[in-house]
Amino acid sequence: MQIEPLEVYCRDSNYAIVKPPGRKFPGAVIQGDSLAILAYLANQIAMAAAENRATGDTFLGHVEELNNLLVDRILHYQEVLQNHEIDFPHSPKITPSQLVNFFPLDDEETVAT
Repeated sequence: MQIEPLEVYCRDSNYAIVKPPGRKFPGAVIQGDSLAILAYLANQIAMAAAENRATGDTFLGHVEELNNLLVDRILHYQEVLQNHEIDFPHSPKITPSQLVNFFPLDDEETVAT
């Protein structure tokens, strides 16, 4: 293990943004449990595709959750970089329109706040 100084742009729980020495752009820190969730969802999608089961609510639920977890992280990353006047290392810019919702709430259902 090495101890090095990092530029810390955001310490938000599960959404830290840091820049190690020698890197041009900051990186997004993903905690191990969050990384495991992303890997699990990606694996479930890949297994369904490999087994020709890439349909149904379970499959779409995994696709929706993986997409939205990743898009949310990038939206947060972009916001932090923008707040610090740092260019994005990617193009095009990710937008909230890239969030998906395969299972819209019924009119009678409400979102908990």
